[in-house]
Amino acid sequence: MTKIVKDGSGLVSIGELARQAGVSSRTIRYYEELGILPEPPRSAGGTRKYPREYGGYLAAARALKDLGFRLEEIRPLARLALGRPVSPGQRDAAARVVRDRLRVLDGQIATLRRLHESVSRPDAASAVSAILGSAEAL
Repeated sequence: MTKIVKDGSGLVSIGELARQAGVSSRTIRYYEELGILPEPPRSAGGTRKYPREYGGYLAAARALKDLGFRLEEIRPLARLALGRPVSPGQRDAAARVVRDRLRVLDGQIATLRRLHESVSRPDAASAVSAILGSAEAL
């Protein structure tokens, strides 16, 4: 349900929020569509009016993307990242997503460590190609 605001003080336009967050207006609308951003209140004319705190949602989403999470994984994590209430089921789903990402990162770290060790060897080229070949199997 869309909330209509009468007093727009403390609210910003989609363009202003986008500029402050360093994203496009289209990204903001897309994040709303995916449920990463909550639906903002609207003016009587139907214009989106964003509380400044939505910048925090966008910053959290961008940080999670930088960690390698896909957009569909960000939705359950965004609420937790901002300290919003979640159901036990949402918390369990978020925990699974984080565990899965940790497994992927652990594998990447192990490969990088093997690569780091191998580049100092005299036969570095063959060791590196062997490591990279095994990394593709991951």
